[in-house]
Amino acid sequence: MLDTFRIYTELRESMEVLAAEKIAGVIGSVYEELQQSVTKTEFNELKVVVKDLVRVQQASEKRLTGIENVVAKLSEAQQASEKRLTGIENSVAELSEAQKRTEQRVENLAQAQEKTEKTVRQLAKQVGGLSDVVGGDLEDIAYIVLHEVLKRELGWQVGVLERVWQTWDKEPEEVDIFGQATDPKEPNKTIWIVGEAKHNISLKEVNKFLKQVKRARQHLSGEIFPVVFCYRVRPEIQKMILDAEIRLVFSYGKLLLPH
Repeated sequence: MLDTFRIYTELRESMEVLAAEKIAGVIGSVYEELQQSVTKTEFNELKVVVKDLVRVQQASEKRLTGIENVVAKLSEAQQASEKRLTGIENSVAELSEAQKRTEQRVENLAQAQEKTEKTVRQLAKQVGGLSDVVGGDLEDIAYIVLHEVLKRELGWQVGVLERVWQTWDKEPEEVDIFGQATDPKEPNKTIWIVGEAKHNISLKEVNKFLKQVKRARQHLSGEIFPVVFCYRVRPEIQKMILDAEIRLVFSYGKLLLPH
């Protein structure tokens, strides 16, 4: 008699329980039928067919297992992709926030720049006004000192000294110190005082004044008395002034004449 339980047990080792039960049952039924109608050779052939069925079942289960593994890997890949996507979304959100903060800082800087420029313009205006005041004070001092120095050193009678605009060579130009003086020794001679007033006169300013004196000599009748009034002057510039036949008067009342 065929031991279907043993067959079931052996089959269960290599396939699912339900499939093992079905195959063992089929084998049992076939065996009983074959005992009535088939030869031993035919039964052996049947055994081969059953083995083939078992192999096919095992192969199917193996492929199924492979598919399940692939599905599992795909699932893991999907989870990893979703995780990376979540990370990217978080990074994009952080970049967006950083961009907003940067734009806010840029806006703050622009506002600060605008305030700074406004302050600079106000300071420039104030400095410009202060420069005019200081310049005016310097010239006022120059008028007083020159009156005293020219009277004391040269014995001249000096008229009103002032800042004026003169049109020489068709272009109006400003003269810091301008006026007339009279030498009692030569009362009929007109003396024109043409002067430059600077705190610390520079080389560029000296050259500019020399050109102004040249134009004055071309347009004024009489003697031109060019003079530079200053608080201080570098030695090389002082020499240049005196070499150009220009008088130099310091704020403390000292007069230097060309050699």
